[in-house]
Amino acid sequence: MRVTARNPELTPALLRGSIAVLAWLLVATACGAALPTDRGPLNVTTTPAPPAEDEAQPQADLLAPAWAALADGRPQQALELAAGAQQAGADRVQVVLLKAAIYAQMQDPTKQRQMLQAAIVLDDTLCLPRLLLANIEEQRGLWQRAAELYDEAIAKDSTCRNAYLRLARLYERHNQPMRGLNVLEQGVANNPDDMVLLMALANTCRARGLCQQAETVYGRIILQGDKETQALAYRHLADIYAEVGQFGDAFDCYVLAEELVGEPVGEEGYRRVFLAADGAIANTLETVWQLFTAFTEEGPVAREEAYTALAQSATEIARIKQFGEEAEPPTRMREAHAQRQLFYAVAHEAVVTAQIYLDTGDLNLLTAAQQRRAQAYKERQNIREPAPAAGNGPGT
Repeated sequence: MRVTARNPELTPALLRGSIAVLAWLLVATACGAALPTDRGPLNVTTTPAPPAEDEAQPQADLLAPAWAALADGRPQQALELAAGAQQAGADRVQVVLLKAAIYAQMQDPTKQRQMLQAAIVLDDTLCLPRLLLANIEEQRGLWQRAAELYDEAIAKDSTCRNAYLRLARLYERHNQPMRGLNVLEQGVANNPDDMVLLMALANTCRARGLCQQAETVYGRIILQGDKETQALAYRHLADIYAEVGQFGDAFDCYVLAEELVGEPVGEEGYRRVFLAADGAIANTLETVWQLFTAFTEEGPVAREEAYTALAQSATEIARIKQFGEEAEPPTRMREAHAQRQLFYAVAHEAVVTAQIYLDTGDLNLLTAAQQRRAQAYKERQNIREPAPAAGNGPGT
């Protein structure tokens, strides 16, 4: 089923194991790249936050002082405290993972690798050490070994979002985009409710020019996500539609996104919405005028067909026109907005006048409708928006 803004169906789930330190390390060292927009490497020198008391297991309390020292930027003291905690009976896996974080802060990747490898030997089911090892191997230029480690992480834990995202990104960096796409498809198949993986897959499909697949995945996000995620998916859909000239669908998607989370932020958001609105009205006017002209020139178009098309077009243009009247444009866009509203008004007048002509047969109204249509195109050409401000990123 085609996913469009007019489809009413589209209107508005950690790593395996119970060792708490894995969660702390994941958040601090690996999950910082969970968002699909993050393109940087793992920050292996980031110091994790100390464990919260309600999350820590009893043995982890022995390591709390070491974590605190590491968070304060005292890695040598943290190392000494970790050794003392190990002698006191702290869990060995937790100890070696803590030491891996300490050596990361010390910028000693060799010892960090040793600790991560030791963690895997102690517990082969762990996903996190493999993620961190893969990052180190990639930085060493051993990207194929890194890919193997990401594959191992996925095999150990099919819910490990970061493994899919990192592996897909790795393939993209090494000119194997379709393998990266396949990894994301695998991740979504194993985690059908993971919005981050779904969004990454949809965005990747779009970047590869697979617009139909992207459209389908964005539709899934709209059906499953929260309001913010739905709005983002609608905006991405709108961008796709605008790129292929489906401005009416693009405008509808932008409006649905605004209804979910509010108006677009900044000039770029305004620009996208109203360029879609301009295109929607121009396309509507052109399409209906072809029918109208065919009728007036005694072509194969019945009066009822032309009349119905004009009525529908008048309603559509009036809806967009009202949206524009209620919008508050950015300061730099006010002049262009006023000109835009004139374009909308004249286009609406042209269609309504043509509709009245069909009711009356008055040739003066036919001439007036044709003049209004020509004027509408001139008014659109007169819209002059300021150039995007420096550093003004997308507001949608």
